[in-house]
Amino acid sequence: MDFLDIRIEKTERAIKNAFMELRAQKPLEKIRVKELCDLACINKSTFYAHYQDIYALATAMEDELVEAVVASLPRLTASDVSERTEWLTRELFRAFVRNQEAVNIVFADSRQGLFINRVEGMLCRCIAEKDPSFESDVVRKVVLSFCVQGCYYTFTSYCGQMDEKRLVSLLASIARAAQKIRM
Repeated sequence: MDFLDIRIEKTERAIKNAFMELRAQKPLEKIRVKELCDLACINKSTFYAHYQDIYALATAMEDELVEAVVASLPRLTASDVSERTEWLTRELFRAFVRNQEAVNIVFADSRQGLFINRVEGMLCRCIAEKDPSFESDVVRKVVLSFCVQGCYYTFTSYCGQMDEKRLVSLLASIARAAQKIRM
């Protein structure tokens, strides 16, 4: 890695850290490039050399976070969706817990509903790459959607109202029951 690469990496990190700090305080629509640049100790031209605007930065941060969540899951297969839903639910819940703080900041306010749909979409693509039959298997796609969406909704709604181990066990039981339903 040469000096220029280190500078670019350092600038990227400063921009992203400043974004996270501002995003934790206010909606995306209220963040201005100038205040981000002041906080990151960079010029506006430097920001624009990296991103088109605040929304491009937000999208890049969202993409990175979705990729991190999906990458933190074990390699999923189509058979995991249909045969190991209890395990899948546990792994999803753990991934949400590991990334909760960043998700709450990056996907706050008007962006809140985007996160889980993007996670589900990426999981579908990853599984279909390994097993193209998954793409046309509506039953397994519905089970995956139920696990992903249901687990996330339950996580955001009830995590803290119930012991985490008990909550994961309950989700796994529901997923196991859903797995047995065949169309």
